[in-house]
Amino acid sequence: MISKTELVNKALTLVGAKPIVSIDDDTQNARIVNRVYGSSLKSVLSETLWNFATKRALLALVDDEPAWYHPGEIYVYQRPNLCIKIFGTNSPSATWREEGDYIYSDTEGLGVKYTYFINTPSKYPPFFTEAFVDKLCSDIAFMILNDSRTAEAFIQKYNTVSLAKAQADNAQIGSPPIMKDDNWVNSKFGGTMDRADLSYDGL
Repeated sequence: MISKTELVNKALTLVGAKPIVSIDDDTQNARIVNRVYGSSLKSVLSETLWNFATKRALLALVDDEPAWYHPGEIYVYQRPNLCIKIFGTNSPSATWREEGDYIYSDTEGLGVKYTYFINTPSKYPPFFTEAFVDKLCSDIAFMILNDSRTAEAFIQKYNTVSLAKAQADNAQIGSPPIMKDDNWVNSKFGGTMDRADLSYDGL
């Protein structure tokens, strides 16, 4: 398991900068890394519905009344705490939109599946860690070394290699959603039910 300081030092070493003793050091490198660390992590987390950073929640209604509603969107929910990006809901037919800290919807009891901000490197899968290190390298290379070429090389590696590997690894964890046979398909094999729409199992 890797610590936050170890992760940061890997990025610093890769770009040719001096490692730090602690992420909380009062040194230039530590201060610069602290400045970009959170935004770099949020950027990578927003790329995919990462299995290790996924939560499901039934949203809480809020008391604030908006100045006006879109037609049918009569429910106002609180956006989940530490939510990075919402990838789906418990109701495929729901209409919903994010506005600031609120979610407006036409659906009662709305639930969401989302990526949340997890700032615990020991819980990151190896391929995600590698992608995050590349993103961090790109973000710190120019700020610490004034080296735009190195920064561009690492963002290229992140975009074309390490992120793709991390996403592929993420997709192989667990069983993929399975399409259910509809009644029309079943009827081709001796069934007698009417045709229905194709559907998928859950979120």
